[in-house]
Amino acid sequence: MTKLCLLLILGTTTQALAEYRVFQYLVKNTALKAQDQNAYLAISTLDPISYRSYKAGSLNIKVDLMRTWICPGYTGMNQDYCASPYEKVKEQVQ
Repeated sequence: MTKLCLLLILGTTTQALAEYRVFQYLVKNTALKAQDQNAYLAISTLDPISYRSYKAGSLNIKVDLMRTWICPGYTGMNQDYCASPYEKVKEQVQ
């Protein structure tokens, strides 16, 4: 009976679809003087807390979440992140 159940489960499963979340941040260095704070945009799959900790520690940078979106597919082999849906809409409008 258990073999039959296992066979049915394995026979009816479909291929799993992978996805991942991408975050866009506005990053500022808080260790520099006010006039030297060059903000920049960063894109990562790390959540805000992990990004801040991984990059420079929570005391050295300020991380503001700007956007987030979900990408379908595989994240290995240093593949590029999928394009932001906001960028796709911007291209269609122009």
